Amino acid sequence: MNLQYVQDPELDALSVAALRTKVGWDARKDKLEKIIGSTYMTAACFDGNSLVGIVDVISDGVDDAFIRNLVVDPEYQRKGVGQKLLAIVIDRLKTDQIKTVNVLFEAELTDLYRKAGFRIVKGGIIDNEEGF
Repeated sequence: MNLQYVQDPELDALSVAALRTKVGWDARKDKLEKIIGSTYMTAACFDGNSLVGIVDVISDGVDDAFIRNLVVDPEYQRKGVGQKLLAIVIDRLKTDQIKTVNVLFEAELTDLYRKAGFRIVKGGIIDNEEGF
Protein backbone atom coordinates (compact mmCIF):
# COMPACT_ATOMS: atom_id res chain seq x y z
CA MET A 1 0.00 0.00 0.00
CA ASN A 2 1.19 3.44 -0.95
CA LEU A 3 -1.43 5.67 0.67
CA GLN A 4 -1.54 9.38 -0.05
CA TYR A 5 -3.96 11.77 1.64
CA VAL A 6 -4.98 14.89 -0.25
CA GLN A 7 -7.09 17.91 0.70
CA ASP A 8 -9.42 19.21 -2.00
CA PRO A 9 -8.23 16.82 -4.71
CA GLU A 10 -9.44 16.89 -8.28
CA LEU A 11 -11.99 14.11 -8.45
CA ASP A 12 -14.29 12.73 -11.10
CA ALA A 13 -17.82 11.55 -10.44
CA LEU A 14 -17.11 8.10 -11.89
CA SER A 15 -14.37 7.33 -9.31
CA VAL A 16 -16.47 8.53 -6.40
CA ALA A 17 -19.52 6.64 -7.69
CA ALA A 18 -17.45 3.45 -7.98
CA LEU A 19 -16.23 3.83 -4.39
CA ARG A 20 -19.79 4.37 -3.17
CA THR A 21 -20.98 1.19 -4.86
CA LYS A 22 -18.12 -0.80 -3.27
CA VAL A 23 -19.62 -0.07 0.17
CA GLY A 24 -23.17 -0.83 -0.97
CA TRP A 25 -24.35 2.75 -1.46
CA ASP A 26 -26.09 4.04 -4.57
CA ALA A 27 -23.72 5.49 -7.18
CA ARG A 28 -25.43 8.90 -7.55
CA LYS A 29 -23.10 9.71 -10.47
CA ASP A 30 -25.35 12.42 -11.94
CA LYS A 31 -25.74 14.13 -8.57
CA LEU A 32 -22.03 13.76 -7.80
CA GLU A 33 -21.21 15.71 -10.95
CA LYS A 34 -23.04 18.67 -9.38
CA ILE A 35 -21.60 18.17 -5.88
CA ILE A 36 -17.88 17.55 -6.54
CA GLY A 37 -15.92 20.75 -6.02
CA SER A 38 -18.82 22.66 -4.47
CA THR A 39 -18.40 21.65 -0.82
CA TYR A 40 -16.42 23.49 1.85
CA MET A 41 -13.67 20.90 1.67
CA THR A 42 -12.93 17.34 0.68
CA ALA A 43 -10.25 14.95 1.89
CA ALA A 44 -9.39 11.84 -0.07
CA CYS A 45 -7.09 8.86 0.22
CA PHE A 46 -5.45 7.31 -2.81
CA ASP A 47 -3.50 4.10 -3.15
CA GLY A 48 -1.44 4.93 -6.20
CA ASN A 49 -4.03 6.28 -8.64
CA SER A 50 -6.98 4.49 -7.03
CA LEU A 51 -9.43 6.41 -4.83
CA VAL A 52 -9.86 4.33 -1.66
CA GLY A 53 -11.43 6.85 0.74
CA ILE A 54 -13.20 10.18 0.73
CA VAL A 55 -15.04 12.56 3.03
CA ASP A 56 -16.81 15.87 2.31
CA VAL A 57 -17.57 18.82 4.56
CA ILE A 58 -20.34 21.37 4.14
CA SER A 59 -19.96 24.58 6.14
CA ASP A 60 -21.03 28.19 6.43
CA GLY A 61 -17.37 28.96 7.11
CA VAL A 62 -18.09 30.46 10.54
CA ASP A 63 -20.27 28.57 13.01
CA ASP A 64 -21.20 25.17 11.64
CA ALA A 65 -19.74 22.34 9.62
CA PHE A 66 -21.30 19.05 8.63
CA ILE A 67 -19.10 16.07 7.81
CA ARG A 68 -20.79 13.81 5.29
CA ASN A 69 -20.21 10.83 3.10
CA LEU A 70 -17.19 9.25 4.74
CA VAL A 71 -16.59 6.31 2.42
CA VAL A 72 -13.69 3.85 2.61
CA ASP A 73 -13.15 0.96 0.23
CA PRO A 74 -13.94 -2.27 2.13
CA GLU A 75 -10.41 -3.59 1.44
CA TYR A 76 -9.00 -0.58 3.32
CA GLN A 77 -11.46 -0.47 6.22
CA ARG A 78 -10.14 -1.01 9.74
CA LYS A 79 -6.70 0.13 8.65
CA GLY A 80 -6.91 3.73 9.86
CA VAL A 81 -8.01 5.33 6.58
CA GLY A 82 -11.33 6.63 7.94
CA GLN A 83 -9.67 7.89 11.14
CA LYS A 84 -7.01 9.72 9.11
CA LEU A 85 -9.59 11.31 6.80
CA LEU A 86 -11.59 12.48 9.81
CA ALA A 87 -8.45 13.86 11.47
CA ILE A 88 -7.62 15.84 8.32
CA VAL A 89 -11.02 17.53 8.09
CA ILE A 90 -11.32 18.11 11.85
CA ASP A 91 -7.86 19.70 11.93
CA ARG A 92 -8.78 21.99 9.02
CA LEU A 93 -12.07 22.98 10.68
CA LYS A 94 -10.22 23.80 13.91
CA THR A 95 -7.66 25.83 11.97
CA ASP A 96 -10.50 27.68 10.21
CA GLN A 97 -12.09 28.27 13.65
CA ILE A 98 -15.41 26.66 12.76
CA LYS A 99 -17.35 26.52 16.04
CA THR A 100 -19.39 23.30 15.74
CA VAL A 101 -18.73 20.16 13.72
CA ASN A 102 -21.62 17.75 13.16
CA VAL A 103 -21.93 14.30 11.62
CA LEU A 104 -24.68 11.71 11.18
CA PHE A 105 -23.74 8.03 11.23
CA GLU A 106 -25.10 4.56 11.73
CA ALA A 107 -24.96 3.22 15.31
CA GLU A 108 -22.29 0.62 14.51
CA LEU A 109 -19.86 3.47 13.73
CA THR A 110 -20.14 5.07 17.17
CA ASP A 111 -16.66 3.94 18.24
CA LEU A 112 -15.06 5.38 15.10
CA TYR A 113 -16.56 8.82 15.69
CA ARG A 114 -15.97 8.75 19.42
CA LYS A 115 -12.26 8.03 18.76
CA ALA A 116 -12.25 11.02 16.39
CA GLY A 117 -13.36 13.24 19.29
CA PHE A 118 -17.10 13.47 18.79
CA ARG A 119 -19.44 13.67 21.75
CA ILE A 120 -22.33 11.37 20.86
CA VAL A 121 -25.77 12.99 21.03
CA LYS A 122 -29.16 11.97 19.70
CA GLY A 123 -30.49 13.29 16.43
CA GLY A 124 -32.83 12.50 13.62
CA ILE A 125 -33.03 12.47 9.86
CA ILE A 126 -35.66 12.62 7.13
CA ASP A 127 -34.55 11.01 3.87
CA ASN A 128 -36.76 12.49 1.16
CA GLU A 129 -35.37 10.10 -1.45
CA GLU A 130 -36.62 6.99 0.34
CA GLY A 131 -40.04 7.42 -1.25
CA PHE A 132 -38.77 8.21 -4.76
